Order: sequence, then C-alpha cells, then structure tokens
Amino acid sequence: MVFLAYTLSLPATGQKPQAYYIKADQTAEMASETKLITAQQNCENWALAAGLETMLKQQKVQLEQNFWVTRLAGGELCLSDMPAVNAVTHTVNNEFVLDDGRHVRLELHFVSGPPVNIDSVIAGLKLQQLSLLIWRGHPYFLTGITYDEHIATDGTRFFVLKELRLANTFGKLPGVTFEKGRDNPDDIQGIMSVAVTEQ
Repeated sequence: MVFLAYTLSLPATGQKPQAYYIKADQTAEMASETKLITAQQNCENWALAAGLETMLKQQKVQLEQNFWVTRLAGGELCLSDMPAVNAVTHTVNNEFVLDDGRHVRLELHFVSGPPVNIDSVIAGLKLQQLSLLIWRGHPYFLTGITYDEHIATDGTRFFVLKELRLANTFGKLPGVTFEKGRDNPDDIQGIMSVAVTEQ
C-alpha cells in the first residue's frame, strides 16, 4: 500500500489541524556487496579502527586499522574500551600523505546520542555512505533503517524511526538490531562518519 494510515496532528492555538498520510515501514539499506572490514583482534579499539579503515576505504583512502590502533593507543594494544571521541577526533582530523602520493584531509563527524533527526541517516544510507553507530560502547556498521514517513497535505514530511540494522565490527559475531520500543535509546552514544577532501 502507498499509505497505511491517515492522521491529524494536534493543532496549535488558532490553527487548523494538519492532516498526514503515513507511508509505513519504509527502508533504506547499504548494498549487500558493500565490503565491511572486521577487527583483527576482538578489542574495542581495534573495532573502531576497523570501522575507520572501512569508511575510508569506501572513499578510496587506504589507511589500515593497524595504523589507527597505533596512532590512538601508542602501539598495537588490545583495549577493552573504545578511545574517547575527542581523542579520535584529534587523531583523525589531519592531513595525510598516502602511499600513492595523494594528500588528503580527513574530518571526523560525530553526532552524539541517539538519532533524533533521522533525515541524514536515511540520506546517508540511500547514498551508500557508511557510518558507525556506537551502541553500549561498541561500534557497529549502520547498514539499514526502517521508518514511517509522515506526509502532510501541504507536502511537508517527517520520519519516525522504527528499527536500525547493524553489522558487527567483530568478525564471526552476528549483526544486531536496535528496535524502537524494545531497546533503550540512551544506550546509543552517537553516530560517527569520516569525510575525505583531496588536497
């Protein structure tokens, strides 16, 4: 069905109620052939480094997880906690010279807390842009979303999150699903992505 419900929003004082059509259970997904690199060691700092490697490789920047682990921890250590976001930001936000001679500037983007405005999440998935969702202190690849789309009679629209599908950065562990109403949004620390600019 094109829409499954017809609702009226609560009006502000002196205004007519706004009518909405609801397109339920809309989805956006990363392509199944997207290559996701998992951590070489089952440690949270390696998991994050694998996420950085994967997001950058998608943008044709080859900086492997060993590189990021060493820069963040001072050596190839196995840590039970993820590095602090400000430390990751300080490390990533720099200019790097790649093996092929290219100069690139990296910029880490981190939106703290659970996704409130999910427009950008949906847009990123539709554009096949990888990001990491940090849930209970562990980074997951954000691979899919299910949402309801509310469309007003004047053409405005908003989206309501129903489910986030996540692939594990640890090898041999299954993906997980964050489900609205079942899981606690406060357990989501935020969403991380990296932008690349050629210098």
